Amino acid sequence: MCFSAGVSFTASAVILVIGIISISKATTIAQRVFALIPLFFAIQQFTEGLLWLVLVNPVYDAWRPFLTHFYLSFAWVIWPIFIPFSMGLLEKNRTRKKILYLILGIGTIVSLCWIGVMIFYHAHAIINVYHIDYKFDFKPVYPFLFTLLYLIATVIALLISSIKYMWAFSIVNLASYLFTRIYFAGHVVSIWCFFGALSSFIVMMIIFNLNTTNEKLKNS
Repeated sequence: MCFSAGVSFTASAVILVIGIISISKATTIAQRVFALIPLFFAIQQFTEGLLWLVLVNPVYDAWRPFLTHFYLSFAWVIWPIFIPFSMGLLEKNRTRKKILYLILGIGTIVSLCWIGVMIFYHAHAIINVYHIDYKFDFKPVYPFLFTLLYLIATVIALLISSIKYMWAFSIVNLASYLFTRIYFAGHVVSIWCFFGALSSFIVMMIIFNLNTTNEKLKNS
């Protein structure tokens, strides 16, 4: 996240509460998996808070590689797989479920590519004008294609879902990505995840709505 360690830790605490509420309200395995999204966001933001402390205190510099890669593992490895996977578990429509698992395959390819990048290329984080920049000694041959595949896994998958209000989750992700790309170019990984944390509220509301719908079906 941008700004400071304090902001990251505060956001992490708020999102953690949302995650705990979401998990406690989930009534099925599929819902519980989906409800893990805020919890993962909270861990990701807490990690970046620790990274802020390391970057401003050279005495802890030995922790920088681990925290950098741990944070990037969420941004580039976990989300392209976890989002379409959780969507597939929730989905009831067979055709949509097949499409979501196809997108899961795309997300898996993206994640495997980034795992390779993190293994074979140097990644480092630096503070740059109140933001954290994550840099690799690696440039994709077709960066637009790489971004497109990532967005398919993390944004388009949400639009495929037939779950009510999932479209709002997708719009928040896409709008925040475009806003970050336009106004905070160079800090996308950090700041987009901050806006992505706002999606945690939508995740909680979707869990509430699913349970309300199920209760109505039971009582009808």
